[in-house]
Amino acid sequence: MTASTVPFNGTWGNMAKKLILTSLLAMALTACGGGDDAGQATRGGWGGPGGGGSSGTGGGGAVSLQTVGVMKGDVTRVINASGKVIPQEQVMVGSEVSGRVLSVPVDFNSPVKKGEILAEIDPEKFNNTLEQLRGRLKSAEADVLVQEASINRARVSLEQNQRVLSRQSDLYAQEAVSKARLEEAERAVGVSEADLKLAEARLESARATIDQTQAQIRNARTDINRTVIRSPIDGVIIERKIDPGQTVAASFNSPELFVIAADLANMRVEVQIVESDVAGLNQGDPVKFTVDAYPDITFEGSVEQLRYMSKTQNNIVTYMAIVSVRNDDGILLPGMTANLEITADIRPGVARLPISAERFRPTPDQIARWQDPETLTAEAGPLDPVYERMKRAGVPDSKIEQARGVLTQSAQPLIDIINDPEKSFMHTPMKVQLADLTTNILRSQLSPAEFSEYNGLLQAEKNIRLGELWVMSGADKMKKVPVKFGLSDSAFVELVSGLSEGDKVVTGIGGGRSGGRPGGPPRGR
Repeated sequence: MTASTVPFNGTWGNMAKKLILTSLLAMALTACGGGDDAGQATRGGWGGPGGGGSSGTGGGGAVSLQTVGVMKGDVTRVINASGKVIPQEQVMVGSEVSGRVLSVPVDFNSPVKKGEILAEIDPEKFNNTLEQLRGRLKSAEADVLVQEASINRARVSLEQNQRVLSRQSDLYAQEAVSKARLEEAERAVGVSEADLKLAEARLESARATIDQTQAQIRNARTDINRTVIRSPIDGVIIERKIDPGQTVAASFNSPELFVIAADLANMRVEVQIVESDVAGLNQGDPVKFTVDAYPDITFEGSVEQLRYMSKTQNNIVTYMAIVSVRNDDGILLPGMTANLEITADIRPGVARLPISAERFRPTPDQIARWQDPETLTAEAGPLDPVYERMKRAGVPDSKIEQARGVLTQSAQPLIDIINDPEKSFMHTPMKVQLADLTTNILRSQLSPAEFSEYNGLLQAEKNIRLGELWVMSGADKMKKVPVKFGLSDSAFVELVSGLSEGDKVVTGIGGGRSGGRPGGPPRGR
């Protein structure tokens, strides 16, 4: 039987099948990276590309610790916000009188001087009112003359009646006239006295009418003057709301006719700052910003004022900050939108790390593979700084132990989550809840004086955060180190204590070709 006719069965068939299967298996192993090297990469765990340097073999797909060194540099806290450009000083000009507008000699962007005419309102009605008041004044002055004459007449009559009474009194004493004649003379004197007082009162009333009419005349003249709208300041017209022939009605409110910017060489930006960024914002902080019209030009200014009045919108609390800026070129126009960077704080020449070092979180498998067993120590609990702070505040040991018992029992569920590496995404909110719970418990456990001292120490540490970093320890190992963080920006974080310059901080675990995320699984192809 020839080879071409040999059936594919029996002993030869089984051997051929085994050879084919063996070849396929070898090809599969080669495609997967092969041998012990691939197995080592799997056992070592995976992480992201860190900055700085690396540790390990580094060949092929080998896994290594990626690190950065503690370095000196500046850390700047920058507040990003947007605002509106407005003139440093602007005045709204209105009208206090009503009437038809006769002329408007100015327009938008017109430069004006103080006292210059902006508009004229028809004064005819006010001139007529003034003429009426002048006629009323003349009538009141004539009435004063009449009342003065009445007074003179009443005085003459009174003097005459007083002489008659004197004679009648003498005659009555001589029994030459009756008592009725005497009483008639007395009555005439009394009437004359009353007539004199009445004439004097009428004179005062007439004089008061003159004063009143004169005041009305002054008001009428003022209204006539107000029909000519004049600029109260030197500046530029940035808004005009009236035209000739339009009727101005100023019955209840003064209508706004013009808006004048005092000096466009001095501008300001009104910025809404969220409450979380208000702390540390001070007068004089430098500001840089751009506007959409000139994105390639950077303007510089400074914080002039932070206003105390808050504004709440969509449950977000903001405060108004005023930024002053020079506009010598005149390219900043009122109403432009400014995108600002406010330098609220700067720490020059401090120990710092890239922000990625603080964010690195190894998985439990990576910790088991890479942690240096010789550096394993009892980790500080989340409440240990609280007890240390109480001790510095002078709280007796007995009270500290009493508070420790209450805190441990109440805060244990939060501490369990904080200590669970699988729940790192919940660590920050749990730490916030733990801080609030601790404050409430200590307020009830400590005396007012003790709590005040404790709270003072806590406020002094307000800008310092406790944290942990993974640091290189020997060759291919790392250890956890408690540290204190200070100011941070989008790129770097200040290292207050815990490490020295040159220490290598782990930012990721990964291989040369594998890539990956810091503390996370490898990325797929």
